[in-house]
Amino acid sequence: MITITGASGKIGSKTATALLKNGKSVRVIGRNAQSLQHLKELGAQIAVGNMSEVDFLTKAFSNSEAVLLMLPPDKETSDFGAFQDQVGEAQCEAIINAGVKNIVFISSQGVHDVLHTGTVKGLGRQELRLNQLPDEVNVLSIRAEGFMENLIDSLKLFNTIATPLRPEVKTGLIATDDIADFAVQRLLKLDFTGKSYQDLLGDRDYSQTEIAAIVGAAIGKPQIEYVQYAYETYKNALLKAGISESRATLITERYKSINDGYFNEGVRNNISTTQTSLEDFAQNILSPMFR
Repeated sequence: MITITGASGKIGSKTATALLKNGKSVRVIGRNAQSLQHLKELGAQIAVGNMSEVDFLTKAFSNSEAVLLMLPPDKETSDFGAFQDQVGEAQCEAIINAGVKNIVFISSQGVHDVLHTGTVKGLGRQELRLNQLPDEVNVLSIRAEGFMENLIDSLKLFNTIATPLRPEVKTGLIATDDIADFAVQRLLKLDFTGKSYQDLLGDRDYSQTEIAAIVGAAIGKPQIEYVQYAYETYKNALLKAGISESRATLITERYKSINDGYFNEGVRNNISTTQTSLEDFAQNILSPMFR
């Protein structure tokens, strides 16, 4: 049995689907049954409950040879960091209670710095907790770049590509398909031991100006230009979109940490460089949505 947390999200759902197609027994965890119905129809067991409740997680993790672990997002919590810690501590306690021996954790670039990197700080604290689990628990943390799918939110909110990043700042971008593909292989092979991490950095680095040009060409709006927002202006836009003060502050801090050079230390090689280019993603995903 392989258990998937965050199974209603992009990475969790794709990973669960692929494992089922490979003949694995899969249990999926989510906050409501309806969001997991499509996976149930494919043969998955479903577990519906609160990710911060140790008893629920212990039962959900029971008899699992491996767990795909992630910290869920919460747009409305008044203290996003405390929410991340509450869920993370419950997950670690449940891992021990259930006797799970293999964990693949969806982490992020920037987790090496738990002082400056905004929303990523909570993932860094969870990596530290997981790495303190008993020696018999193998943990692989996937330190992924920012998701290409986040560009969808930018187009919906701003009608362009807009963040507080300076236009010339280069960042990697990764498709969630590529993260799920990597997670699937690790969960099928269980070829990791001890406590380790793997960078996943996308196909290459892009300046913010390049990102806007690629997206604009794909969606038939070549006039699109990248817009750099002031930090406070960007935060206020997130607040108007319904994101809590706490999370909006941390999201904005994450961008500031990238501008200030605190964020990326990933090593690009044949493993960390993934397949999907922004050109392909924009053509296949963004174009049908925004043309």
